[in-house]
Amino acid sequence: MAPAPEVAVIAVTEAGARLAQRIATELGAELHLPRPLAAGFHAVPYDSLGYQFARLMDGTRRAIVAVMAQGIVTRMIAPHLRSKYTDPAVVTCDEVGRFAISTASGHEGGANLLAHAVASITGATPVITTATEANRRHVLGIGCRRGTPQETILHAITTGCQQAGIASEQLRLLASAWVKKDEAGLLAAASSLGLYLRFLPQSAYQNPLFHFIAHDGPMRHLGIPGVAEPSALLAAANPRLLLPRTVIDSVTIAIVQEEFDHV
Repeated sequence: MAPAPEVAVIAVTEAGARLAQRIATELGAELHLPRPLAAGFHAVPYDSLGYQFARLMDGTRRAIVAVMAQGIVTRMIAPHLRSKYTDPAVVTCDEVGRFAISTASGHEGGANLLAHAVASITGATPVITTATEANRRHVLGIGCRRGTPQETILHAITTGCQQAGIASEQLRLLASAWVKKDEAGLLAAASSLGLYLRFLPQSAYQNPLFHFIAHDGPMRHLGIPGVAEPSALLAAANPRLLLPRTVIDSVTIAIVQEEFDHV
């Protein structure tokens, strides 16, 4: 018998199943659905949601993405939680993909990283509440040419942070456009800095709340006004532009600071 995929995606309704199938396909995960829906989606069928969660929480899965209400997920996983170091990462996503919530084993188990991955697939807002991440209030938007080396990207990030008057350790995440999902140098740079990467879908750049300055390259090739500055502004909460669009060694970056009245 072949080993089960490390990630399972589970849903309870037909609407949730459609989004769950998309997430499972992108993640290379196993899809679990109620028996009446399973055949139509080529999914693993289940009859009892509680029993299925018990199976998925037994240690054979590294992570679970649940497309359903947060309250349901909390009740389903609570009896099976043992340790944040050994429990599978759990991410909850609502049926229309507005939010991807890191629910259990956020930092140690990888749910925070998975929430960002799901958000990059669905266009959702990742919801991360662990203190380490929550207390960082700077987001760096970044664009680069295909094949840009990791070292060049790291130098641009470090230099940009210096120009903005912050340390790279103060960054909460990096943000870029959907077309950069497989950019090896960017992925490696984020990993070496221990930063999450959020990739925004094309539709996000049409946000009417922002009036971006259009640049020829992104408009011509991607149909969006820009990558670095729009990505930083769109990925942050209550952003204030700290470093406008800046080109460093062919890498384009911008940095915003998240502003909160109580901080």
